[in-house]
Amino acid sequence: MLTLAIGAATDTGNLRGQNEDSHVAEQGLFAVADGMGGHNAGEVASAMAIEYLRGVALSGVSSAEAFAQVVRDLNSTIFSAATSATDQRGMGTTLTAAALLEPTSDVDQPSQIVIANVGDSRTYLLRSEELRQLSVDHSYVQELVTEGLLTIDEARTHPRRNIVTRALGIDAQVSVDTWTIPMFDGDRFMLCSDGLVDEVPQDEIIEMMRERSTPQLVAERLVTAAKRHGGRDNITVIVVDVNINASAEVVIADPDVSLGSSPERTLSSKKLILALVVVAVLCIGGFIALRHQRSGYFVAFTNSSSSATVAIYKGQPGGLLWIKPTIVEVSTTKRNAMQSEFEREIDRVQRFDSVSKARSYLKIFDAVVKANG
Repeated sequence: MLTLAIGAATDTGNLRGQNEDSHVAEQGLFAVADGMGGHNAGEVASAMAIEYLRGVALSGVSSAEAFAQVVRDLNSTIFSAATSATDQRGMGTTLTAAALLEPTSDVDQPSQIVIANVGDSRTYLLRSEELRQLSVDHSYVQELVTEGLLTIDEARTHPRRNIVTRALGIDAQVSVDTWTIPMFDGDRFMLCSDGLVDEVPQDEIIEMMRERSTPQLVAERLVTAAKRHGGRDNITVIVVDVNINASAEVVIADPDVSLGSSPERTLSSKKLILALVVVAVLCIGGFIALRHQRSGYFVAFTNSSSSATVAIYKGQPGGLLWIKPTIVEVSTTKRNAMQSEFEREIDRVQRFDSVSKARSYLKIFDAVVKANG
């Protein structure tokens, strides 16, 4: 059963007089809109975007294309309003949004979420302690980054970082980027306006996203960090934790290891004592290394060929000397049968602390690949 824990926070920042960000954070729909246009126009555009989405997508969407069409229709609505009212002329808004896919009759079909994006507001995913940006910015500096003319850190402080190349309400037609993402237990999504990422360094965002705090507390801490780093723009953050209940398996813990007591007799030679200490340290170090190399599980391809299958391994990726990870279970899903986004998912190597979690992940992954094959 899928349950979501949700947190949201917004703030005008340290310099702006009003908050032109709008957002929605409810069970089936999450979105951040960053308005633009001056005076009250930006605030109007972002509010229109959120209210429109709430009216048509709150209970979920049927497909990525259906969600993209909702956003295109939203663009037409804002564009019409902007061209019919003098005080709203030129208004627009960015939008990053996530909507749950409507459940199907297939009980093996995992829950999925559709991401839609226009502009430079962002959607991130923290999975297996790795934070990655799902959306792609439509901005001047992103084009420079793509061409290799700017680094990501340079783009964050570039004087033209606020110039967007795509937004809702600016033109009669708009192109909408979408991604369909399977949801796994422990996933943490984050949607935000550029008021967060333009202020807070990436490593600091990652550190806060990895905290075992509630989504609400994490969202508030991220907003506070943006204000502490300058707060030159409005800041909005939504954090969503995914919890998928699965049947629990009994996991037998490794027995405690006792090193035993020292010999009672006293050794007469200090050299012999030193030698024994060195041997003991080496043995303990070897034991710890062996125990580490045989702990944990991960999901990866069986080899680098196009026909490689996905497998669950026990141990650590790469191994150490003669200690190599061993295959626990092999899937029938092959590399050449999956889309590139799923191939990249496995190439990143997914780690788990129990075989039950690894099996649950692989079962859902196989179902998603088949559904999108």
